[in-house]
Amino acid sequence: MALPTFFVIGAPKAGTTSLHSYLDAHPQVQMSAVKEPRFFGGPENGIAYPADHVGSRDAYEALFDPAIATRGESSTDYATHPRRTGVPARIKAAVPGARFVYMVRDPVARTLSHYRMTTALLGERRPLEIALGDCSDLMTPYISPSLYATQLELYLEHFPAERILVVDQADLQADRAGTLRQVHRFLGVEEAAEAAAGEEELLSSSEWRTYPSGYAEFVARHVAPRFRWVPKGLRRGVRSKVEGVIWKPVKAELSPQLRERLQERYAPEAARLRELTGKEFATWCV
Repeated sequence: MALPTFFVIGAPKAGTTSLHSYLDAHPQVQMSAVKEPRFFGGPENGIAYPADHVGSRDAYEALFDPAIATRGESSTDYATHPRRTGVPARIKAAVPGARFVYMVRDPVARTLSHYRMTTALLGERRPLEIALGDCSDLMTPYISPSLYATQLELYLEHFPAERILVVDQADLQADRAGTLRQVHRFLGVEEAAEAAAGEEELLSSSEWRTYPSGYAEFVARHVAPRFRWVPKGLRRGVRSKVEGVIWKPVKAELSPQLRERLQERYAPEAARLRELTGKEFATWCV
């Protein structure tokens, strides 16, 4: 039985799934088979966890191999205060020497992508303008994950800055090999050659549709693995044609007014994040 030595705490739709997959391919790293166990997320407090939430200490420790020195998990709930509170303190009590890779993304683009994802996978049916409102409700799933400085400051109350690496999804996309080498150095493992990690099913927002509840997860977990032998392009083409007959695509876009509200909401956070990290985040719109 063992606990993780590091955590990927990035926001939803900021590249955590890709990074989890890339790190799991490293011979000196073991990532949890359940990508988001959410063990340290705390009580539900009215916000239900999905069915694969790992709630018991024994089940959580069973996810990790004590024979591998560098062990990690990736739970986006760990950086969504105030929806999930007290996470850094709970991790500090259990893993005082933990390291963190915090994946971030242009906060406006992340919010839109998050809404599209919940529409496709989690049954969101409210129009975008209604779901986001005036962008002040931090208990919605969309706003608090983009308050990067607030989340980082909470972790800095419990862990030294040198144990937290902030990674911009744009850097992972533009220079995957170089960004992974940076993460490898941070974790103290060999800078391995870039791993060939397959893309996860249903992660391309251009292919998302208004699936019925549970459908997308069923396909990703039970159907897609049976057809890995089929070339990716053919697999996606067949799915797109079949699903296109049944379900409408997700085509939510930000109006100029809503985009402006989001930019005003996130600009102070982005400024504080630049001060905290020394990074430019040059591709962001705020």
